[in-house]
Amino acid sequence: MTSENAELTFSNLLDAPPEDVYYAFSTAQGWRDWMCDSARLEPRSGGTYQLSWNSGWFAAGTVNTIERPTHIHLSWRGKEDPGYTKVFIQLEATPAGTRVEITHSGFGEGDLWDQIRKECEKGWQIGLENLVSIFSTGMDLRIVRRPMLGIFVSDFNEKIAKELRVPTSRGVRIDRPAEGMGAEKAGLKPSDVIVEMDGKSIEGFADFGVVMDGKHAGDIIPVTVYRGPEKITVQMELSGRSFEDYPLDPSYIAQRLGDSDQEIMQELREFFKDVSEDDANFKPGPEEWSAKETLAHLITSEEFRLDYIDEVLADGQREFAGGNGDPLPRLRALLEVTPTIPELLDRLERNKREVVALLNKAEKLKARKGVLWGMALGYLQYPNVHERSHMEQMKNAISAARGE
Repeated sequence: MTSENAELTFSNLLDAPPEDVYYAFSTAQGWRDWMCDSARLEPRSGGTYQLSWNSGWFAAGTVNTIERPTHIHLSWRGKEDPGYTKVFIQLEATPAGTRVEITHSGFGEGDLWDQIRKECEKGWQIGLENLVSIFSTGMDLRIVRRPMLGIFVSDFNEKIAKELRVPTSRGVRIDRPAEGMGAEKAGLKPSDVIVEMDGKSIEGFADFGVVMDGKHAGDIIPVTVYRGPEKITVQMELSGRSFEDYPLDPSYIAQRLGDSDQEIMQELREFFKDVSEDDANFKPGPEEWSAKETLAHLITSEEFRLDYIDEVLADGQREFAGGNGDPLPRLRALLEVTPTIPELLDRLERNKREVVALLNKAEKLKARKGVLWGMALGYLQYPNVHERSHMEQMKNAISAARGE
């Protein structure tokens, strides 16, 4: 690196060939995997791009030139920048892998430009450290270094807010707190709706990233929730993270996932063995799901998982999937063509088997260590949490149907 206001230059060696490294700079998914929270990019000369972070900062510009798999040249303008700068990314094959060299130039003179240059230097250093990590161990340092809230989350929308008598439809609903972690110790409960943390508004899951930026395990922050109509603030200690060391192999993930899927399907079939069709159709309340609607939700969740794997195989993962929309039309359409309990259970099991089959055919992902690490973390660290939380929901619906 050279003198004040001169160009910034960074050089890193990655243990992968240029063809595999190229995706990290030429696709929106690639940039999200190591650098930013949201991205849009047209991979062509003259195309446009935008990278943004949950903090509200962003950079945008034009793809001036792009050549597979050797270089990408961008015009660059950050949120507060008074003008455009230039970013040149060069990928060079070496016996040890790929040398990535990034040059950021075109900074102007004056105090504002001095500050912008320092922030760019810091941002590139943090991002490139993570790039090296996902190509070596697969670990996303943004997750590894971020403390945990210790919660599992669930759907939240206007209908659920009305059912819970919560006076807002903006927030994150707790499915359950993780045993022994900060949320449980602070007294947070299932169906509490988090609306504020550390003085910052929480309207959706992405807002957690803003709150956790710069935080460490052991920090204590105020958390405000609605418990029904009552607004409560507690002091919560952020928990540390532990990660199992999974082999970064899609076939290994498939095998482990298949084992846990078989286990949960046995539990579901045993649960529904003595449940009548009428009881499974019963809705405990106008805004509550029947057991069949809940089972249909598990089926659509597996379909979402299939779509996700398909998208990452194409380096085209969607952003902001899901949300606070009404899922009932989709569930009712599914029930119209799959109306009985045996049909629903068979369809769920087929979907789960299809997920495993797709993973077994996902050899390409061996070059996407960061993707595999995140997939293993999401699928294997807490297996069947989603299904078991909804089994409780289904048990309550059946009990209500039977007047128990």
